Amino acid sequence: MTKIHSPTSLDQVRQAISDHIVMGQTLDIRTNGSLIGLGPKMVTDAQLTLKKLNKIVEYEPEELVITLQPGVKLCDLKNLLSTKKQQLKFEPPDYGPLLGGDKDCGSIGGVIGANLSGPRRFMAGAARDYVLGIEGVNGFGQVFKAGGRVVKNVTGYDVSKLVTGSMGTLAALSEFTLKLSPSAETEITIAVYDLHDQNAILLMSQIAGCPYEVSGLAHIPQMANAKATTYIRIEGVKSSINERKDAILKIIKPHPYLIINDQESQQIWQNIRDVEPLGPPRDKALWRISAPATNLMQIAAEHKAQFYYYDWAGGMLWLSSDQIPTLKKGAFWLIRAPSDKAHTLPFINQPDLVNLALMNRVKKAFDPKSILNPMRMGF
Repeated sequence: MTKIHSPTSLDQVRQAISDHIVMGQTLDIRTNGSLIGLGPKMVTDAQLTLKKLNKIVEYEPEELVITLQPGVKLCDLKNLLSTKKQQLKFEPPDYGPLLGGDKDCGSIGGVIGANLSGPRRFMAGAARDYVLGIEGVNGFGQVFKAGGRVVKNVTGYDVSKLVTGSMGTLAALSEFTLKLSPSAETEITIAVYDLHDQNAILLMSQIAGCPYEVSGLAHIPQMANAKATTYIRIEGVKSSINERKDAILKIIKPHPYLIINDQESQQIWQNIRDVEPLGPPRDKALWRISAPATNLMQIAAEHKAQFYYYDWAGGMLWLSSDQIPTLKKGAFWLIRAPSDKAHTLPFINQPDLVNLALMNRVKKAFDPKSILNPMRMGF
């Protein structure tokens, strides 16, 4: 039976990692485990769960900054921020149900560890762009800190950004400082109907490049009895929304459209963000592919999948297929695979030799004995 460590302090995290370094034993680093289905299954000597490190260390609403531990549940964090009309602008998704788990069980540690971002990604940036500082323990058993509590704090390498998205392969992170944003007063969504993929991509590109800021651009092609629909989200104060809406409608016309308000709009984007409500088939592998929009259209056409859709203004494709995507540019993640194919499909596309050598050097610099989450990234 695998031994499980559940530290309640930074020193206990350090001690557990140091002990396993001495013993030459590997550790499965996780928080709540809701995202453990991402990536290949690891074989380790023990598990180190950070779920009991679940405190809000410091919250300064007036400074739009929060410091917290990895075990804080994402749903609890969102509820806290909503009381101050603030938000995580990178719009972290909840992939729990998509990966066969429960809703609202994900933690901020999992989101930062995997660098997960939602539909605002194309205009607001990724999760790593909102990490101001980190604290953790590396594969030497050393406590380290990087960054701080202000935006302009970087000298030399930005370790906070480097570690974000490393899937626990470089360090066990015990604390994050995140930059927050004010919540929008309201939102609307313009749903444009019956566009083919190419026309939808062109429209999204045109709107993304216009001065009338939008915070969501996604296209869901015709599936089953549903019409092909292109969704455009506008957020902000009501007066600004109305002006931007009128300007964007001039771009959209003469295509048929519908204006969707507030709660219904929020539900649409939650469904797009979390994928599962859109019904990807469980008997097919589900890929998340990031590449130039024209390349993504070709991939979608070649695979002839019964399920796919575009997000990030056409820069990201969700695709169900047991074929491994072939990319000239960009990257893919295997998000979910049928059990009979889970060990035969790659988690991510293999880096070129130069990038692979660089990644191995970084791994060695943080974790020379490969104690932390070995092979978690698939190589």
